[in-house]
Amino acid sequence: MNNRLFTLLFLLMSFFLTCALSAGNFITEVPEPTEYEHIEYIPYVAETKIKSWSLFSGPAAEINIGILPDVQGHIIVPILLFSPRNGKQAYGLGDIELGTKYRFIPETEMMPQIAFYPKVTLPSGDSDLGLGWGVSTQSIPLWIEKNWGPWKLSGGGGYTFIQALDTADYLFGGALLQREIMESLTLGGELYAQGTINANIRSTLIFTFGGSYNFTKNFSLPFSVGHSLAGQKTLMGYIGFDWVWGARS
Repeated sequence: MNNRLFTLLFLLMSFFLTCALSAGNFITEVPEPTEYEHIEYIPYVAETKIKSWSLFSGPAAEINIGILPDVQGHIIVPILLFSPRNGKQAYGLGDIELGTKYRFIPETEMMPQIAFYPKVTLPSGDSDLGLGWGVSTQSIPLWIEKNWGPWKLSGGGGYTFIQALDTADYLFGGALLQREIMESLTLGGELYAQGTINANIRSTLIFTFGGSYNFTKNFSLPFSVGHSLAGQKTLMGYIGFDWVWGARS
């Protein structure tokens, strides 16, 4: 990559991150919805560790459905293992996540694609055991993406409302750069920032590296690892299987 292209990509990533202030292998979402009349099923395991606790998701499942052209329904049902540094572990159902992705601007040669992807969580996890917030939360983000040959740049962010005791609403956002290395392998890196939620979950800036290996057109292996660069020290990992099937698969 020449210096001019590298500088442009770096500035674009910085722009997305500055303006911003999933489950999925990356936290930054992409605006492209699941194809109409198709279903995407992603069983996965993931873990997040900070100084005072760790949270393991598994077994967990994400389901995305192309309910209309440019409109995707979304649900995540997680089983969680919460492990406080000083305390008793808890294992059980976490908060269920629901969402609807609407891509209202498709990508053209000059314009990026843009989607609105609001999400809510249901208080299905036991908050007394650390398996949920005990209240519903709502997130309202915008996500943007532009493709150049084998390169894909995604970014955006939004705001999360949470009314749990001793918590604060927070901003979040990120930028994700991916490249198709070969037909079966895509790799990428992400910068993601999140504001302080409470005394145990403070603001952080995370770098994540990961990708997806395609066994077939409709079956792949998404994976990632992440570590904080600034703010609260955080370590993250994710691996899953991604199946897609539908009327025209």
